[in-house]
Amino acid sequence: MLRQIICDKFREPILTFKAGLNAVIGDEVASNSIGKSSILMIIDFVFGGDSYTKANKDAVENLGHHEFKFSFVFGEEELFFSRGTKDYKYTTICDGNYNPVKTIKTDEYTAMLKEKYQITLKDISFRNIVGRYTRVYGKENLNEKKPLQYFDKEPKKESILALIKLFDKYQSIKEYELQIDKLTEEKNVLMKAIKNEFIPKVTKAIFNQNEKKIAELTAQLEKVKKDIIGVSVDIDALLTKDILELKSEKSQLVRQYNIYENRLKRTKHNINQEKLNIDPELARLAEFFPSINLEKIKEIDRFHNSLTGILKEELKKSELELTKQIKCILSDIEKVDRKIEEKLNIKNAPKYTYEKVIDLSAQIKQLNDENSFYTKRKSLEDALASAKSDLAEIRSSIVADICSQINNRMNEINKLIYPDNRRAPTLSIDGENYIFATFGDTGTGTAYANLITFDLALLDLTCLPIVIHDLPLLKNIQNEAIENIIKIYVAHKKQIFIAIDKIHTYNEETAETLEKNKFLSLSKDKTLFVLNWKSDS
Repeated sequence: MLRQIICDKFREPILTFKAGLNAVIGDEVASNSIGKSSILMIIDFVFGGDSYTKANKDAVENLGHHEFKFSFVFGEEELFFSRGTKDYKYTTICDGNYNPVKTIKTDEYTAMLKEKYQITLKDISFRNIVGRYTRVYGKENLNEKKPLQYFDKEPKKESILALIKLFDKYQSIKEYELQIDKLTEEKNVLMKAIKNEFIPKVTKAIFNQNEKKIAELTAQLEKVKKDIIGVSVDIDALLTKDILELKSEKSQLVRQYNIYENRLKRTKHNINQEKLNIDPELARLAEFFPSINLEKIKEIDRFHNSLTGILKEELKKSELELTKQIKCILSDIEKVDRKIEEKLNIKNAPKYTYEKVIDLSAQIKQLNDENSFYTKRKSLEDALASAKSDLAEIRSSIVADICSQINNRMNEINKLIYPDNRRAPTLSIDGENYIFATFGDTGTGTAYANLITFDLALLDLTCLPIVIHDLPLLKNIQNEAIENIIKIYVAHKKQIFIAIDKIHTYNEETAETLEKNKFLSLSKDKTLFVLNWKSDS
C-alpha cells in the first residue's frame, strides 16, 4: 500500500496514508482551488499516472518543476521512490533515506508495482487496471454513464476488453483472437496474390468449369494410356514433376523458336525487296505539276536508296544472328527431348503419344492448381467465419458471467447505501456496446452513487488495488447515501482515496469517521502548496 508522499512544495511536507479510507477534507464553505483534486491527482501520479503533468500545468508554471518522494509497504518490506514533473517518464528507486539508487522507466516501475501488488493478470498493464478507477477532476473517466471508459475517445470495445482482462477471463478469448488473426493473415496473403495476378482468380463458376474440364481431360488421358499399353513406358513417370518441368521448358523453347523464325522470315523479305524505279512516276507527276523540282526529288530518292543499302547490310547481319539463335534453340529442344527419353527409358513409344500424355497431364495439373486456390480460399473463409462465431459465443458467455457478478455485488452494496430498497444499477454488455444505468431513475445523485457502487464492486471482485473518488462524484449525492458510502469505505481493507468538504453537514458519526481517516485538511487559508497562485490576495 502507499505509505507516504513527501514534497517540499507542500505546506505539510509529509503526507501519511494507511489501509482503507484516506480522505482529504476541505473546509465548511467548500472553498475551491485549494488543492483537493490536485493531491488526488498526485496520488495517481505516484501510482504511475501522467495526468498530473497535463491537467495541472499551472502547478509547474508557478512552482517550477518539482519532485515527489514516496514509499510503499508490502508486508514487512518498504520500498522508496521519487518521481518528478520534469522527467516524469522515469522513476527513481531510492534507499531508505531517499537517496537515488537506480533510475528506471516509469513503465518498468509500474510493472514492479503490479508484481508487488501480486497482480498476475496477463495482457493488461498496471496502469490500465488502476488508471480507469482513479476518478479525479481533470481526467476523462468521470462520465457517470460510462464507468468502463478510460478516456473520452476510447472505443467501447476496448473498455469492455479491459474489463474482461481485469476479471482474468481473457485467455479463452485470446486463443480465438490469435486463430482469427492467423486465418485473416493467410486470407490476406492469398487475396493479395490474386490481386497481383500471381495466382488466378477462381470463382465458383470457374471452379465448376474447371472440374468439368478436368473430367474431360482425364478421360482423354485414360484413352491415350490404353493406346500405349504394352509399350515400354512407365505411365506414372510421365506425370512426375521433373517431366512436367522439362515439358514446360520445351514449350518455352518452342515459343522462342517460333518468335525467331517469324523474325527471320520478315528479315529475309526485307532483304529481297527490289529497288523501285520512280522515273515513270516522276514523268507523270511533271505532266500535272510542270514547275515541280524533279532533280530535288531524285536527290532525295538517291539518299533513301543509300540508306536502304546500309540497312540491307544490317539486315543481313541480323539474318545471320537469327539463324544462329534458331540453331541454338533447336539444339536445346533436342537436348530436352533426350532428357525426357532418358528419364522415361522409352524404347518403342511414339514421341507424339507420350507428349500427348504429358500435355494432358500438364493441363489437368494446372486446372487442379487453380481449383486448389479456390478451395483454399473457401476453406479459409469458412474457418474464419466459424472462429468468429465461436469467439462471439464464448465472449457472450464470459461477459454475461462478469455482468452477473458485478450486478449481484452492486445490488448488495446498493442495499447498504439505500436501505429503502431502491433499484440497484445494472451493467449490461451486448457485443461491443454496454449500458450502465438504474432503470426508472435518471437523477444526477443516483448516477454518481451508481459509479461509486460500480467501483466498490470491482474493488471487491477483482485484484484492483485502489480507487480514487474526487469531490465531483460525492457532492451531488444526498447526505444519507454519503453517510452509508463512508461506512463502506471505512470497512474496506484496500486503499480508497477521496476528497470531501462540508463534513459537518453529515451526521456526527460520519464527521468523526472522516476526521479519523483524513490524511490532509485544506482550506482557503491552508492550501496544498506553499504558494497559492489562484488567490487574489
